[in-house]
Amino acid sequence: MKKFTKVIVSAVAVVGIVGAALGVHFGYAKTTDEEVKTYSVETNGEPLRVAVISDLQLPDSTDNTTHQYESFEKTLTMLRDKGMDALIIGGDFTDVGTKKAWGTYKEIYDKVMADCDKPIPLYILGNHDYWLPNFFGSFEIPTPAKQQKRFTEYTGELPYSHKVINGYHFICWSSSDGSYDKSYTNKDWIRDELDKAVADTPDKPIFVITHLNPQDTAYGSDEWGNSDITDVLKDYSQVISLSGHSHYSLIDERSIWQGDFTAFTTQSLDYIELEHGKFNESVPKDAYGNSMADKLPGCIYMEIEDSKVTVHRLEANTGKELKDAWVIEAPFGSAESLSKYTDARSNSNQAPMIDSNLSVAVSDIKDIDGNDQKMISFNAASDDDFVHSYKLEFCDENKQLLEFEETDYSNHVIHYDENGEKIRFDNKNYENGSPKKITDVTYFSDYILGLDNMSDTVELRLPGNIPENAKYVVVTAIDSWGAESNSVTCELK
Repeated sequence: MKKFTKVIVSAVAVVGIVGAALGVHFGYAKTTDEEVKTYSVETNGEPLRVAVISDLQLPDSTDNTTHQYESFEKTLTMLRDKGMDALIIGGDFTDVGTKKAWGTYKEIYDKVMADCDKPIPLYILGNHDYWLPNFFGSFEIPTPAKQQKRFTEYTGELPYSHKVINGYHFICWSSSDGSYDKSYTNKDWIRDELDKAVADTPDKPIFVITHLNPQDTAYGSDEWGNSDITDVLKDYSQVISLSGHSHYSLIDERSIWQGDFTAFTTQSLDYIELEHGKFNESVPKDAYGNSMADKLPGCIYMEIEDSKVTVHRLEANTGKELKDAWVIEAPFGSAESLSKYTDARSNSNQAPMIDSNLSVAVSDIKDIDGNDQKMISFNAASDDDFVHSYKLEFCDENKQLLEFEETDYSNHVIHYDENGEKIRFDNKNYENGSPKKITDVTYFSDYILGLDNMSDTVELRLPGNIPENAKYVVVTAIDSWGAESNSVTCELK
């Protein structure tokens, strides 16, 4: 074969491989329903029932024993038996959007819903649905159009849709790609759909489903929110925004917010994640290193009426109510309706209380990796809702605060770069950073296990570098609104 011919054949082969990896989808995939679809559901005079789940995070696997598989199957079965007229899935069906992961979704859905009436689907993509493993793990290159087409192939839905069910508008606004800050820039489309909804039903709630949270609204949106979503929704006071992504707990009352509109988050069927900055990590662990985050998946079950929307917060796998329902009342979008779940709720909040005679005990334990650790134990504080976190400070024999270097949960000293960003101990630039001195350590409590499952005894792992001259510990409890309890100083024994 001539050299020139070899070059042409090689080039064609490369194009074929790349084309297959890309799925040859650059932008032709249909993404948007051109018309609003209208549905009528017979409810026999009862409220419209809408189930809400998100962040299934189904893995790139055919294993039917994974936590994610079992959680989705149990939750869907519970919701089927409870009865639902529509089902919202708020993105992150998959952990990475491979055919295996999407096949797992389809397998579970078809199995559970095989012999019953199907709920009206209200589905969107999340950022994980746009991601794929590295090239040599999947031999695919993720493009937004390809992943959107895959979403449609497995769900039958388009990324952007507008449906009216029994007179209530639901607008599904998917992430446009796997990024965070640039994934909701198609503002003209959503404004057009919202304007249609307002013109059609000016006195009814309008439900907008996004994966990312509207920035600076419900709990977690400060870290995981998107400002483009807020920029649109702030102009539509009757909107009720539902979003996933953050995985923050539904038990926390900050998970619903009202201001220019109403917003609440949906937790996750996989694991709970919380804000950064606590010693036992944002995906919280107990003193022994066991994850507490995957023990209580959460979901929502809405009952929608012209006079009110009742939002039930459920333990996903069982259907047990996590706490009292949130109730959003008509007239929707009015100052009165938007005044119930504002940040002003903190004004009537009562701070936690610790027994002034508190004592602590320090014991030697081995963590789940067999490492030696020290654990401090004491009686739990009380609160009018729940204790969100605890703060420990250490003092010398004169009860003067002690400083020590900040460490992670595995006792590696944390280094920071010149911009204040943390550098992991296994990062090549770790030695170029500097440690930081701290005087307190904060922990999440065990509330994410469920309020009925909170222990009467608090058990916390101590940092491994507490100064040897520490003779006292100061214990403070903190609730979800940031209110601190009385602080109690205890002798370390």
